[in-house]
Amino acid sequence: MDEMVLEAMKEVLTTGQEMARRGLVAGTSGNCSVRVPNTNYIVITPTSLEYELMLHEDICVMNMAGEQVEGRHKPSIEINMHLAIYEARPEVGGIVHTHQTMGTAVAIAGKSIPPILEEQVFTLLGAVELGEYAMPGTKDLAQNAVAALGNRNACLLAHHGVVAVGQKIRDALLHAEIVERAASIYIMSNVLGGPKIVPFMAAEYEA
Repeated sequence: MDEMVLEAMKEVLTTGQEMARRGLVAGTSGNCSVRVPNTNYIVITPTSLEYELMLHEDICVMNMAGEQVEGRHKPSIEINMHLAIYEARPEVGGIVHTHQTMGTAVAIAGKSIPPILEEQVFTLLGAVELGEYAMPGTKDLAQNAVAALGNRNACLLAHHGVVAVGQKIRDALLHAEIVERAASIYIMSNVLGGPKIVPFMAAEYEA
């Protein structure tokens, strides 16, 4: 197998286990993937397998047509979403989809996270918008995620969780953690009378 594919498989395995370690997913929830540079392949976590039990050979290799090339298990149910994001965002090299607590709480409330933190604006590129609800694994959900992301680095999925992207998968994981921090602060600030938009974003966001 190509060395770049093997390296991508290692990155996906490590990131999936790190997602679990950091409490961004539980059990078999969530998924992550890497686009293999200069190829037609992506590498993605398998479906219905706990991260702690996952091995290198469990990671799935897919082509951009959604056909499985390697792996002894089926790919994540959200393969359509990963493929759609890679198709829409050529600069994205890694994706994480989590069920993190605070981000998911905001999504279940049917809200987006406005641009309230400088690190959120500079790293995620603005608000964390809410994607419309669709059933897991469907092409509708995939398109809703693409629409909610726009050109930004993270979005919420209604009644579902968080999607974060980056040039590298480690960037996507960092972006998911920034969403969790922003979501926590957003929830707490509502107790104190409501969040305020970062001043240099206020005119643009409220327009």
